[in-house]
Amino acid sequence: MRIGLVINTRRASAEIIPALVNSLQQRGHQVAAEKAACTALKLRCRSSSTGRRFVPNSDLVVALGGDGTLLRAAQLVGRSGVPILGINLGELGFLTEFSHEQAVHAVDEYIAGNCRTESRMVLEVRHGRKHYFALNDASINMGRTCRALELVLLVNNAHVTTFVADGVVVATPTGSTAYSLAAGGPIVFPTLEAILITPLSPHALSARPLVAAPEETICIQRSTRYPAEALLVVDGQCQGLLEPGGQVTIRRADFKIQLVTPRKRSYYEILRSKMKWGGRSDS
Repeated sequence: MRIGLVINTRRASAEIIPALVNSLQQRGHQVAAEKAACTALKLRCRSSSTGRRFVPNSDLVVALGGDGTLLRAAQLVGRSGVPILGINLGELGFLTEFSHEQAVHAVDEYIAGNCRTESRMVLEVRHGRKHYFALNDASINMGRTCRALELVLLVNNAHVTTFVADGVVVATPTGSTAYSLAAGGPIVFPTLEAILITPLSPHALSARPLVAAPEETICIQRSTRYPAEALLVVDGQCQGLLEPGGQVTIRRADFKIQLVTPRKRSYYEILRSKMKWGGRSDS
């Protein structure tokens, strides 16, 4: 198999990554990684200046780091449909479901057909002539001025509400356990299809989270009132300013991201572990 590695070198262990590369190569697999990671970790494998040169042509992409690393891998994979297996080298890691101790074993299990591959909904985000894709979420946040924003929400061109807040986050079910959850949004089973809209610190109790149907088009407009700085952020990456009177249009993308998950571990078990939920299990 052709296996592409997307590595967060700031979290990468000096032992785990070389051991994984050596193990895969000994099994006859072709391994490729970005040149910066190969240099930093002294990896002996194919390298390229950017993952865009090898990731879309891989049979499997292994993301080694935290959820941010997996989101970067998803951007590199794009429409290619290459499955992504996440190895958690960080702390929480909702998307990187395999631990660093399972790194070699997880890849072997995937190759042996002992893992699930789940199709995850993606959002298409349009701002002016630019467009982006989000596996987790797109948000509009107040900028350096730290002043509230007035935002207008439209669904299928129908006005829903106008509210004053620190911003708004529009998320996929996969992203429901990320920024949206921190802002008070619901947890949604990740393989469902829906669009979650959660105001950030709204200035009225009537501004509540909303779950929209996946086929609907969401439009967030900035009012010309409250002319403070506003930032558009897609999957944790700032993409630029949203000017007063500007708008962002969000809809379901026409492709999905394939994530590799453990076959014998349910989402609820992962959720309970990551959320550190307690309580009796025998009641």
